[in-house]
Amino acid sequence: MTYKTKSLIYFSCFVVASLVYYQIEQQDELQEHMDSETFVEAEFQDEMEPENPQLDFEEDQK
Repeated sequence: MTYKTKSLIYFSCFVVASLVYYQIEQQDELQEHMDSETFVEAEFQDEMEPENPQLDFEEDQK
């Protein structure tokens, strides 16, 4: 096996190992973030008013 082939194999293994390590670290960081007790509660309201509230009311009554 030539020197260039060995180098290419070693470099490829290094790149794959680096990517796998990065993915594992990101998953661990996300899991720690999800497990933390810090979270936000929010309430949402629809600010748009219906164009004809009477029709909406009548449809709800049916």
